[in-house]
Amino acid sequence: MKNPDKDKQLDVLTRAWKAANQRDIERINYLKTTGQPEIWDEIFQIFNRMKWRQDIVRNLPQPVLSSIGYVFVDYTNETVNAQRNAAEFYYQKAMVLMETGDRFSARQAYDQLLQTKRFFSTYKDVDQQILKAQAMGTANVLFISRNNSGQMLPEGFLDEILKVSMGDLEGRFVRYFNTFDTSRQYHYRTVLNLTKVDVSPESVREFFYEESKEVQDGWNYVLDSHGNVMKDSLGNDIKIPKMVEISCQVHETQLHKQAIVGGYLDIYDADNTLIKSDPINAEVFFDYAFATANGDKSILKDETKRKLNNPPAGFPNSFQMIWDASAIVKNVAKDILVRNSYIFQ
Repeated sequence: MKNPDKDKQLDVLTRAWKAANQRDIERINYLKTTGQPEIWDEIFQIFNRMKWRQDIVRNLPQPVLSSIGYVFVDYTNETVNAQRNAAEFYYQKAMVLMETGDRFSARQAYDQLLQTKRFFSTYKDVDQQILKAQAMGTANVLFISRNNSGQMLPEGFLDEILKVSMGDLEGRFVRYFNTFDTSRQYHYRTVLNLTKVDVSPESVREFFYEESKEVQDGWNYVLDSHGNVMKDSLGNDIKIPKMVEISCQVHETQLHKQAIVGGYLDIYDADNTLIKSDPINAEVFFDYAFATANGDKSILKDETKRKLNNPPAGFPNSFQMIWDASAIVKNVAKDILVRNSYIFQ
């Protein structure tokens, strides 16, 4: 006895199977008639789709396969042929792009070579060409420093401020260098241009002041109008704390010195045209206080006591303060490079 629902399902499957295959075959035939070299990627995808569809259908029961007119087709040769042609198309397109010598074309070539590896991971010398395309497509950024402040700097200072960690700034097509190499082409030049290096005079200020505090010094007895000591309800003498003010003389010395290192981070293109200029300013302060005291030191404020524990000291060397500013300069310079990373293309 026939099952109408089953017959209907078989009819739908038969029509869908044949229509899908027919549509794919017609598309392949059309693409081949165009003669265009870029068709093989799509043809490869279509053959994969047809094989996937066939692999699903072939697991159906044999009576169903017979009903829909299933005939196994080996797509291997056609698929491999399309795979090779697609890989060759992307490879040759990359070769043409790299012949221009333009770094932006080299980046396109890099992408085309990755497409080649999508079909064959070891196609020809694709890995070598990928490295070549990446090198050709990379923008080299030179990071250098200049002292235009008119002041003498500590030895090695200009080299120190260039020791900025660039690893997290670099990308697939951007590299930074802090030493000049005549054999390397630089597409951008970033100059840390120091225009101000200043150290303030050594300032010494002395302060003499007094700190005081009320403390208890015995008791005062409460007297009545007749001069007698008053008693509480228990018969005890009534007394109140006797407060006295104690003072301590303090001699405080305050030392102050300041170093300023400032300038600009200038970005130039390969034609030496100034693209961007950002200010840089680093300040280092030396503030120190020590003190001596005459009197009862126990009544002094905690802050004053800390100054008593500070030994007398001299001022730091001016060059050392300038050197200490290098860490700030490096951090500011890196922040500027991060903000302007979009420039380096």
